Amino acid sequence: MAAGDGLGEPSAVLGAGVSAARILGIGTAAPAGELDAAASLRFARTLSPETELSRLRELYEAAGVSRRGSVLIDGDGRQDLYREDAGRGPGTAARLALYYDAACGLAAESATRALARAEMRASAVTHVVTVSCTGAQSPGVDHGLIERLGLSRDVSRAHIGFMGCHGAINGLAVASAIVRAEPGAVALVACVELCSLHYHVRGSWDQQVANAIFADGAACAVVGGGDRGPALAGFASRVFPGTAGLMRWAVGDRGFEMGLSARVPGVLRRSVGPWMDEWLGRAGLARSGIAGWAVHPGGRDILEGVRQGLELPEASIEVSRRVLAEHGNMSSGTVLWVLDAMLGAGARGRIVVMSFGPGLSGEAALVEVGPAGAA
Repeated sequence: MAAGDGLGEPSAVLGAGVSAARILGIGTAAPAGELDAAASLRFARTLSPETELSRLRELYEAAGVSRRGSVLIDGDGRQDLYREDAGRGPGTAARLALYYDAACGLAAESATRALARAEMRASAVTHVVTVSCTGAQSPGVDHGLIERLGLSRDVSRAHIGFMGCHGAINGLAVASAIVRAEPGAVALVACVELCSLHYHVRGSWDQQVANAIFADGAACAVVGGGDRGPALAGFASRVFPGTAGLMRWAVGDRGFEMGLSARVPGVLRRSVGPWMDEWLGRAGLARSGIAGWAVHPGGRDILEGVRQGLELPEASIEVSRRVLAEHGNMSSGTVLWVLDAMLGAGARGRIVVMSFGPGLSGEAALVEVGPAGAA
């Protein structure tokens, strides 16, 4: 049975004699520079003065983001990349020139924390899976991690790029397959996104919405075998039909361009329940058997669409709301922030980890903490 074909007990999913891959530790990191909601609104007003102030204010008040990190903000709250007289803003090359060093620094910080949580030396890592959709450079962050963490120069590397907000789950699926295929393997899944490099000056309303919710941050997970740590029991993917234009991410002349339709929450409200019922049902499970839902906080309305689609109580997405409020949408790694917070609060039993990205596409993982089905 393939890694993404089923779920339930790890032994049932993986087949007799095959151990489950497990999350041995998660680490997160955010930039020291930070914008609160008021500063974000002032920034938006300065760089998009033609947009009606009342409309911008309503957007930022409704975004659900109280503060968020940016690698562009110094200790005095200043930034130099975007200028009031910059027309449409800096070109893509100027933006990406800032990516590598900042991305490597945040990724290494979160990886160091993940390794410490896993009680593991960097020399034990056999595979690195990097995840990012906000930068493009080769050699990439994988090489930066080898240098900064002192990883083996024989470490195997893979990169998952341009998958958007569900990239962490794709990374976990790759790491799970590696660990199951190679006894003794330890995979470091490193997600890092610098969304603030792609802030849109005088952009479309879709791009203004992206400006209001996206942020910078990193999250890493150490994945290995054995019998400790939450088990990665199964994965699921779904491309929702007829939605290709609702969420998109493309390279433009003035940064990467995000398209985010207001229809996305409604599509998820109608589609996510049937998708989960099909996936869980194949293993004889139901939504009622899931102890927790780690939902990527793509935005306030997206979270609410998922909650309603799954018929969940308000409290079920409170951790996701809190991560959105305190850090914004950090794209691929954000759902690991949510899962880490849930595990830190003592969550046990079956947890569904869920994210959505361009396509419109959904990715999910079943994580089992302690005895399957335990509350």
